[in-house]
Amino acid sequence: MSTIHFIFTDQYKRFIRVGKGHVPAYIFDDKQPILFDPGVSAYGPLYYRKLIETVDGRTDNLILLFTHSHFDHCGAAPYLLRKFPKAKVGASIRAAEVLNKQSAINLMKRLNAEYEEEMKAELKGEDITFTAINVDLQLKEGDSIELKGGKSFQVFETPGHTRDCLSYFFSDSGVLLAGEAVGVPERDFIHSAFLASYEDYVSSIEKLRSLNTEALCIAHVGILVGSRRVQDYLSRSLQAAQDYREKIERCLKKFEGDKEKVVNTITAEEYDSRSNHIINRNPYILNLQAKVNAVCKLSGG
Repeated sequence: MSTIHFIFTDQYKRFIRVGKGHVPAYIFDDKQPILFDPGVSAYGPLYYRKLIETVDGRTDNLILLFTHSHFDHCGAAPYLLRKFPKAKVGASIRAAEVLNKQSAINLMKRLNAEYEEEMKAELKGEDITFTAINVDLQLKEGDSIELKGGKSFQVFETPGHTRDCLSYFFSDSGVLLAGEAVGVPERDFIHSAFLASYEDYVSSIEKLRSLNTEALCIAHVGILVGSRRVQDYLSRSLQAAQDYREKIERCLKKFEGDKEKVVNTITAEEYDSRSNHIINRNPYILNLQAKVNAVCKLSGG
């Protein structure tokens, strides 16, 4: 395939991307507003200000909807629930379990702390503490959720990035919110995000390709508009996953199965040699370790 070059926008119809940089959040601005994937805890005040600006007067009907339970997709939720106590939370059944598991909460606190430290001056006086999250709407494959005002969305289980990934499709506008189930583009490549299962990840992208998507809200980046552009992106994401699997397999062969050497080599080549990443180094390494493990599982390793 030719060099990747996609143009993203911050708004499509009633869907609005919040902020710049590592902020994977989107607002659905309607009678019953939704905030999708409220990211790291440090961005809680930013989301709050944007919600007040955009949907003031309708926040009693607010839904916080997660594609999955990673810290950078739900980290600000406890802050927002303290600000909007009538808001409801929606996620998968598996995510609901994770978000009340103490070991997961401790890890999310640790990963959120990096961003909190970077932004401590502007966060002074704000209680951005990450805590357990109770999920009111436990969603699964095939659910169709009716919203106040007549809008609705469909729920698809799209595991592979994590085991608890969901994607949400608004058929009336053709908007798909898939989190990292379809990878994340950065400069000249697409990050393949098969942290839980390579096979499930590929199957999930194939499932989403069958939808009549007019706009794809991609985690950490923006909104890709146009059905042909979306299909092109999904095709490239599938190819990127295959290429990355083969890259890891070559490294495993070179280092005789030494996973640590594989991770160190790819980190130096792919992360340390570049600047201005969309993810901090520690989460990047955790993700890479998971991808190496996922590839090893394919051969029984």
